[in-house]
Amino acid sequence: MNDKLQKRPYQTRLNVFVGQPTAILPALFSRWNVSKLTFQATQVSYESKQHDEIIQRMAMEHSVVCASFFAHTLYNPNDILTCNNGRVPVSYKEFRRLLPIVGCPQEPIPEPNPLSLLLSYVAPGTSIAEGEIPTLQSLGFAPNEKLYTNHWVGGETEALSRLSKFGSHRTSLSDDPIEWLMNKDSLSPYIRFGCLSVRQLFSQLRQFAFTSVKGQALFEELTKNLLLREFAFHLPWDDNEQYLEAWRQGQTGFPWIDAIIRQCRQEGWAHFLARQSIAVFSTRGYMWLSWVLGKDFFQEFMLDFEQPLSSVCWMQSSCSGFFCNQIESYNPCVIGKQMDMEGQYIKTYVPELQDFPVEYIHQPWKAPQYIQEEAGLHHWCGLSKASSGRLQSRRAVL
Repeated sequence: MNDKLQKRPYQTRLNVFVGQPTAILPALFSRWNVSKLTFQATQVSYESKQHDEIIQRMAMEHSVVCASFFAHTLYNPNDILTCNNGRVPVSYKEFRRLLPIVGCPQEPIPEPNPLSLLLSYVAPGTSIAEGEIPTLQSLGFAPNEKLYTNHWVGGETEALSRLSKFGSHRTSLSDDPIEWLMNKDSLSPYIRFGCLSVRQLFSQLRQFAFTSVKGQALFEELTKNLLLREFAFHLPWDDNEQYLEAWRQGQTGFPWIDAIIRQCRQEGWAHFLARQSIAVFSTRGYMWLSWVLGKDFFQEFMLDFEQPLSSVCWMQSSCSGFFCNQIESYNPCVIGKQMDMEGQYIKTYVPELQDFPVEYIHQPWKAPQYIQEEAGLHHWCGLSKASSGRLQSRRAVL
């Protein structure tokens, strides 16, 4: 890329800086008189999204216009949320149901005309040359380590070359398993590192589908794979220690869930439907924590804990693997009302709600404010002060 940028008509260069963006960017804003910052929005974890927000606030403090774009997936995740009334789709079936409403993925934006860009060439040795391309050794690799010289060559040029031949090559493969095992025309590494836009791949596959029956079959097959990848990126996986601790202590603010957790801690046992409720709640749909953390909790408190069985059950409940039929994503308020209509179970294990009106026992946040204050809910719920964000938004639709 650097070689391409130094040629006409670009006549500029690639600058690479290694370190914390919060430390590097402010200095560059001043030194280069930056007026606008653009970057690809993260879609990996809640922590990464918080980092994006920090960068945006920092840019604003330096009077720098900031723009981020969702470019690593076919769809903008905000469009998916809008079509689903602000809720994250918690099953692949629900996700697929939303796609006709969202519409077809946007076409990739064409490469800008370099003649329309105001670029200036920066010769080596100038003040900006500090951002020179780092060597492997400067990044901590041993002197004898080199870039891979095998079939996998990085970069956008290589990615686009592979893309242009991908459809014809893939449809020409025989049914010989060895040919498939040894084939290295995959584009997934290039999508992973941003060398190839997934929208560009989808657009190319859709065009190739019109060329032949095999082309149509290839488009349908790979679209399934791309949509599964899409669904995975729209799941809001988290590593929130505050959520985990509140869940472990039975202080999430959801009475049905807290009652089950406390029964597990006090008695070392709970009904299997109750176990599934807290497993679904902590993984897909509410807290989005790893199933391993839930399994570890069971290992600590459950009398009937058996490592192999518990691992499989947690993977099944979280839809992480080893499941035949998908377990529905339990609404903790609905399932609680079905199993404990009068709140007897909840009042047994959550004594803070002992005198709480039955009509609000499953959704205490809907009770009048004076009732909540009389019950002292803020002393019970470990997340009452932090229930904004994801859990608060889930309460709003329950």
